[in-house]
Amino acid sequence: MRIRVLKPALVFLLVLSGTPVFANEACDGNDVLTIVSATDDGLYEETHGPENVIDGNLDPESRWSSQSEGAEKSLLLNLGAVQTVKALSIAWHKGDSCKADFSISASTNGTDYQPVVAKRQSSGGTLELDPVELEKTEAQFIRIDAFGNEDNDWNSIVEVAAFGCGDPVEKPATPILTERKGTGLFNLKVNVPPGENFDLSGWYVTTPADDDGDGKADSVYENELVAGWTDPRYFYTDPATGGMVFRSTPAGAKTSKNTNYTRTELRGMLRRGDYSIETRIEGGYPNKNNWVFSSAPASAQSAAAGVDGVLKATLSVNQVTRQGKDGQIGRVIIGQIHAKDDEPIRLYYRKLPKNKYGSIYYAHEPATGKEQWVELIGSRNNRAQNPDDGIALDEVFSYEIEVKGKPENDQIIPMLHVKIIRDDGREVVAEPFDMRNSGFNVEDEFMFFKAGAYSQNNSSPEPETDFDRVIFYKLDYSHSPAPAALASLATSATEGSKTTSDSMAQTPAQVGVIFNDTFSDGTRDDGADETDTNWWTTTTSSAIEVTENALGLVSGTSGRGIRTTFAPQTLADGQTLRTTFTFTTPATIGTDRDSAFRVGFYNKLGREKLEGDLSASSKQPNKTYDGLPGYMIDFDINLADPSAANIDIRKHKQDTQGRLLGTTKGYQRLGGGGQPYQFAANQTYTGLMAITKRANGVEISGSLSQDGEGLTEFSFVDEESEVNQFGMLAFHVNSKTFGSSKKPGEPDNGLDFSAVRLEVVETQ
Repeated sequence: MRIRVLKPALVFLLVLSGTPVFANEACDGNDVLTIVSATDDGLYEETHGPENVIDGNLDPESRWSSQSEGAEKSLLLNLGAVQTVKALSIAWHKGDSCKADFSISASTNGTDYQPVVAKRQSSGGTLELDPVELEKTEAQFIRIDAFGNEDNDWNSIVEVAAFGCGDPVEKPATPILTERKGTGLFNLKVNVPPGENFDLSGWYVTTPADDDGDGKADSVYENELVAGWTDPRYFYTDPATGGMVFRSTPAGAKTSKNTNYTRTELRGMLRRGDYSIETRIEGGYPNKNNWVFSSAPASAQSAAAGVDGVLKATLSVNQVTRQGKDGQIGRVIIGQIHAKDDEPIRLYYRKLPKNKYGSIYYAHEPATGKEQWVELIGSRNNRAQNPDDGIALDEVFSYEIEVKGKPENDQIIPMLHVKIIRDDGREVVAEPFDMRNSGFNVEDEFMFFKAGAYSQNNSSPEPETDFDRVIFYKLDYSHSPAPAALASLATSATEGSKTTSDSMAQTPAQVGVIFNDTFSDGTRDDGADETDTNWWTTTTSSAIEVTENALGLVSGTSGRGIRTTFAPQTLADGQTLRTTFTFTTPATIGTDRDSAFRVGFYNKLGREKLEGDLSASSKQPNKTYDGLPGYMIDFDINLADPSAANIDIRKHKQDTQGRLLGTTKGYQRLGGGGQPYQFAANQTYTGLMAITKRANGVEISGSLSQDGEGLTEFSFVDEESEVNQFGMLAFHVNSKTFGSSKKPGEPDNGLDFSAVRLEVVETQ
């Protein structure tokens, strides 16, 4: 079919004129069709709304832009009436330097869509309208599904034109606009709970509520926060900015009889949702939920979950108390390091009612000795003058609190570092604080971070309405690994360890089973069973659900992943590293989910952080996943055209996506193929991924079977590849692929693995 594409200037002239634009009803031509509206889900970027694609303007600022974030984004075009559509032309943003991934579907009623262009790429060679041929299609609605581009997961279209013939349609005098929603500051979403904007798998929250009537402040723990818990009184998402709101009223409940003040505050939890680990051990000894200084005894460091640490936050203080005692009004603690009983640091914001700006200072409360105060901005004095360079209410700023050891002769000195970063980039850095004599370098001490709004006023005459309110826009902490973790990494594989150091890089793989985990003990860790292995989350702590004889990958409506590590295997020629995994599908199976079930082998590169839960998302990428040598295979899920179902094979690049299997953007597609296949509900399947070292490179294979009968298989040789060492296996399922829920404990919430086996075999 020969497509007649009008010059852009002529297209825009016809569209912008008030004249109806249509082709003759006999449809022997191919003229410009009126597009009466272009709409999307409202999650577009800033001023780059969908209406821009039909305004006749090729200026790149007049475009539609929307980020995929793990799922395709749809641009819906309404032709005003059922027309005969023969072609589209799409002008892509940066279309001369980058190829975009997209597909096209059509509908006569706006509900039932049929694919008219399978997933493909734009030409990557023009900024002008790029023609896309269609089979002659009767449609009023055209949907462009966009899947990001070669460089990232943004979808950006400058202009669209449709061609064909049909009934005359008037173009509206004013454009039909899509109401923008869902995005606030720092790309936070305004219509989701805090647990969807922030990684809260390593925190629990305490509020001034006493809803259970026990006389103490209520607390909500990690997994509930991740699952979306919120409280409109004290802890919720700010509808204007998407920030995480902490509101604390002096009238509320306190955490104990010995506490004088109320709080809405997060407490760091290094166990990250593993409730089998206690919050703290009676007597004050460190455990795997807390951290210690690098100056602490080696036994304490081994017992802890981490050593030293840094807390980083971006926030604004929106309100402080204005009534009460002079020594209490206007002050709120916004960040802490808390020890067993004392606080190495309490970071304060304080604004007096008569002052325009507020001050920043901190207290160091040692286990032994007197409390000390350090002023960073302004003064903590009860009658302080307005600080010339203070921080106003609602001003966005950041802080960093870090403890790290300083070698001195034959000892380690714990040093406290505090920094304030203003919104214009200026830094206020405190002098390093020497804590060698603070009494924390002992066996029975431990640490945890805290952040939020810890009110420091219990004397207000109006405790219900005189309150503190703080909004966080970014929040994260990290630690160095504890010596126990390092020791386990260094343990030799011949001594029985399944998780060893990558310093064994040149040790050849030994033929045999590495693990064969059937989850019979009902746990996700490497227990007494010699065939077990550890399982960790790659996206969020809610991704794993363990029952006896099954490990659940809880995905449902959210893209999530899990992984395990093992002794690094360096393959010799003719050796194969092979995993077989048996899993059962839930009651709900998604449709038309391209490359939605993913499996990967990777080299760990000696990164200790991979030996544990490690969350990552498009909003909060984790650089620990960047550049790991390895391969992925992925399965299509119930495509509209079953014959198009592939096993694709991809190679991990030196990328900066920070998401491992959560996106294909950091991968080079090597090839795809296999026999057509479909997934059915409540069925058990066995998948396979294998890496074989060949003389001419590396062969990557994948297959799927059911009840011993092969459904599909595909392999590809990556010639000249030198990637032949692997120490990590990972799985990932995209959103809306398996299950209707993403909550643990529900039956229709993802895949259930009943066995995962890893072995090295000799290959003929």
